[in-house]
Amino acid sequence: MYFKLIVILGVITPNIIAQVPNLGFCPGYIPMADFNMNRFLGKWYESERYFTFSEVGSRCVTTNYAKGPNGKIFVSNKITNRITGVKRIIDGEINEIAKGGEGRITVKYNTLPVSYDTSYVILDTDYDSFAVLWACSGIGPIHTQNAWVMTRERLPAGTVLQKAYGVLDKYKISRAFFVKTDQESCALTADDFGTPGFAPDEVDENDGAVKSQGLEKSAVSVPEHILKSSELEKIEAPQQIKELPQESTVLNTKPESQPEKLIEKIQSA
Repeated sequence: MYFKLIVILGVITPNIIAQVPNLGFCPGYIPMADFNMNRFLGKWYESERYFTFSEVGSRCVTTNYAKGPNGKIFVSNKITNRITGVKRIIDGEINEIAKGGEGRITVKYNTLPVSYDTSYVILDTDYDSFAVLWACSGIGPIHTQNAWVMTRERLPAGTVLQKAYGVLDKYKISRAFFVKTDQESCALTADDFGTPGFAPDEVDENDGAVKSQGLEKSAVSVPEHILKSSELEKIEAPQQIKELPQESTVLNTKPESQPEKLIEKIQSA
């Protein structure tokens, strides 16, 4: 009985108490309108987030959304422990997407000892570079908030982060509680290079269906200094070796046999 209670608290606590607590009810933030889940599919890197005890010492945090053959959308969260280097994977599936094009998602996680649902709101995204996610849960007169800044690139440019900060400022979400997620020197995986199904590059404007999935956006770029050095190292091919004479004088010379020499000596004697 006590063991089950500890497990349940261990799962629920990071999602309720370990966020930023506030008095009163959850703010009525309006989710993004005309949200397109198909364009949202793919890999996202956690750039910044509200402080949570459950993610202390974590690094290289990513979230991947992928649609299965049956139409279900699966979610995979990968978190690497900063101290041990052990990677933890938490898988789930989207149970509900808000109707009417609202950016509200409910995910059910089944890989933990106790399955649970969590809901969050997409406040805004351009689908190609950044997304701002927010969640809130309340117990009586107290509520806790959580927020994430997600990016398509592991190390986004400052201009991308400024777009996300603009969304936070629009909703008056304090940036004082944000911590930066360490994404330096993370181990590369196949989906870092845009495996098919994770990085759609062409989407139908009518229904958001993926029309083609290419790897051009995710092609590995060669550093400029390497390109320059390779241009300087142009090695000329060796000159062609001159052809030998068709008939070698050595081969054409027929050595005299020993019996013929002996006969000549006898005749001359």
